[in-house]
Amino acid sequence: MLSQGLILLLLLLAPALAQAQADTASPCPASESAGWPQLLPVGPGLWRIAAARGEPNASNGGLTSQLFVAQDAKAPESLWLVGSGPTPAFGARLACALQTQFQRLPSELINSRATPELAMGNIAFEPARIWALPEVMALMNKRCQMCQDKLRAKLGPVVGASLLPETIRTPKQAVQAPELGPFDWLNLDRGMGEHVLVLRHRDSGTVLAQGLVWVGDVPDLQKSRSDLFLLALRSLQKFAGSARLLGEQGEAEQNAAGQTGSLARHIAYIEALRAKVWAQLQAGQALDVQDPRLALPEFAALPSYALRHPLNLQHLWKELEPQLFQPAAP
Repeated sequence: MLSQGLILLLLLLAPALAQAQADTASPCPASESAGWPQLLPVGPGLWRIAAARGEPNASNGGLTSQLFVAQDAKAPESLWLVGSGPTPAFGARLACALQTQFQRLPSELINSRATPELAMGNIAFEPARIWALPEVMALMNKRCQMCQDKLRAKLGPVVGASLLPETIRTPKQAVQAPELGPFDWLNLDRGMGEHVLVLRHRDSGTVLAQGLVWVGDVPDLQKSRSDLFLLALRSLQKFAGSARLLGEQGEAEQNAAGQTGSLARHIAYIEALRAKVWAQLQAGQALDVQDPRLALPEFAALPSYALRHPLNLQHLWKELEPQLFQPAAP
């Protein structure tokens, strides 16, 4: 027969034992919740998973494109995810965070542009439908394996271990109807075949522009054409109006489309950079990213200027140099 003291001890330990048993049986043990992505509220029915500034590496786990979770007031049972993260392992942790907070997983997933940082976690959300622009679908089907390989090289063998060919899952649902669940949308072209699905979450009045806006920072012009990027930013200004705006990285910005907002600063940066590069090309100068004549001191205090400005210079130089040899228009 059990002693009274042992019975009391078992009663005291019962909750802990039950939790331990639940943790063992669950793919999302509460004991691991500290490693799950944090869902930051943005507005009614909208949350974000913040991204690190800069480029993907082992330290940031590749999370350099922020992600979004949205509810639809017209369909309360639905849950939408915009971007699934950089690796299947990250996607699994995000799935745990969502299951815990909402008691369900997303039924709809959006890949807003063709970049692995937003899509390599797709497999963690089967059987959710995956939506993308037709141009994005075609690009992902063409180069997903190559992009995965490049991302794995950046993350290293430990962080990138779950990036395997069999884990790639590409969108099957083309975005074509005027509305996409809780979102209005706009198809914008960065150039070089890189299209971006810009979303306006109706319930919160928030515009999501991954791949076009880096709030409070210098834009990344890689895989773009600067003249088309400028057109896209001006179209985004009209679409966003005075709405709250969230981009690839950075905090939410109210009235980002205004005269002093991030969109206006991006436009000013690209226009100034084009003018500097074109002047050097016309003067017959060779590219030197350390040349003070190519610096833009008014943007130098921004967090990623030192990293991104030299890369943007190289990209613009390659883009504009061929125009020197084009015949002048009659």
